[in-house]
Amino acid sequence: MTVSVDTLLDSVSSTLLDVARRTWGRNLLLGYLNEGLRATVFLKPDAYPVQTFIPLVSGIAQSLPSDGVAVINATDNEVSGRGISQTDLALLQEENRFWPAATREVDVENYAADPRTPRLFYVFPPNDGTGSIRMTYGAVPPALTGSSGEVLPMPDSYQNAMINFTLAKAYGMNSKKQDLAKSAAYLNDWRASLGLKAQAQVAVAPKVAESPGVK
Repeated sequence: MTVSVDTLLDSVSSTLLDVARRTWGRNLLLGYLNEGLRATVFLKPDAYPVQTFIPLVSGIAQSLPSDGVAVINATDNEVSGRGISQTDLALLQEENRFWPAATREVDVENYAADPRTPRLFYVFPPNDGTGSIRMTYGAVPPALTGSSGEVLPMPDSYQNAMINFTLAKAYGMNSKKQDLAKSAAYLNDWRASLGLKAQAQVAVAPKVAESPGVK
């Protein structure tokens, strides 16, 4: 994360042929960039991952902190250090229809998440309300303030995507001509760059065998 916000915005202004920022002021572009950061993490939650211990409430149903976008992984319990395994919600239901009514405990053995409700997850056994687990989740990054030396809160590989989104907003919302064709083109470039990045991540992801000894 070494790309400075100034470098990124300078690139945007240069493309807009508005280096003096008479049409698109710095604060306006900064606002567009912040919109781009939020939009990006909703499509790619791992663009800004946060790892922290999350206190649990009593029962099986849990939720991410307010900045959370989607669950990525949970690894261990804070106090005991006991590891946690991911499981499938349907598997929990199939193995024991009464698992939500099991004895409530401090430690979590398994967690399950449903991509249709990415901010929610479930724990087994049901928690007694005193547990805390180490979780990695995609989050909304804090808004950029424009202060001197500020850097993009994402890996450098997202630089072009953020430039494309900022340009799309600039052309679509603040140009006297409202150049919607350019706006749409840059927005498509933003989507495409995120899609290609997702494909690249899948290609280099560790391959885990479904069964022991299976390659």
